[in-house]
Amino acid sequence: MSTRAGGGRHRRVGGALLAVTLSGLLAVSGCDLIGEEHAEPDPTPGGSEAAGGHSGSDDHPTIPPQLLECGEKEADPDELQLADVDLTTATWSMPDGFEESFLYVEDNPVEDVATTWYAVPTDPELPTLNVLNVVLYTGLDWGDLADACGRVPLEAVEEQLARYREHIDAEPLSEAEMTEVAGMPAVTQHIGLASYDYVGYWLFSETQLLHVYCQWTDEAAREVIEPACTPLVESVTVG
Repeated sequence: MSTRAGGGRHRRVGGALLAVTLSGLLAVSGCDLIGEEHAEPDPTPGGSEAAGGHSGSDDHPTIPPQLLECGEKEADPDELQLADVDLTTATWSMPDGFEESFLYVEDNPVEDVATTWYAVPTDPELPTLNVLNVVLYTGLDWGDLADACGRVPLEAVEEQLARYREHIDAEPLSEAEMTEVAGMPAVTQHIGLASYDYVGYWLFSETQLLHVYCQWTDEAAREVIEPACTPLVESVTVG
């Protein structure tokens, strides 16, 4: 979460909201100021590949059965599909009327912080803690909760977000909902803390978390910050 009031194109998230509510899902975080199969060896000397570029076998590489099952398996409303991409490649665009700030830090991170980015409004200017935030966390470990298809039960996601909430002493101000960030399944929710509220977006992979959130200190500031959150989230792309 940013502890201090901390342009152009930077990183990415696509935000088409899906009307699927995750019952009891509690969100968190905030910002304060500052294996491949091997072919059998060719029995002929030098191998037939050397002679003609063919192994001499009519066998074709096969797709592992579990991956075929993943492609055929319908989405389960009780599971979250983890992003199968490197979230460090995320980029996004600066919303109109904002500029990048270097005065903020994540003073109470919920995972290992890899990168942070903050932007503040320029017209009108607002007091500190009214800021847009994009934080990339690493070091996530779903353990055996993630299946071979990279899906985790929503109950596990709920528990993860509940730990985050407890870590930063936050409370939910709305039901958590499924949404999309950069065209991939994500979670969104409004969160309240002692000094500010925010709307957050959580995009999980198996080892990373891209957290986009927009925070305000009062309703007047919310009228400036929240409208900028939509274009920020929609501009995010990954990969």
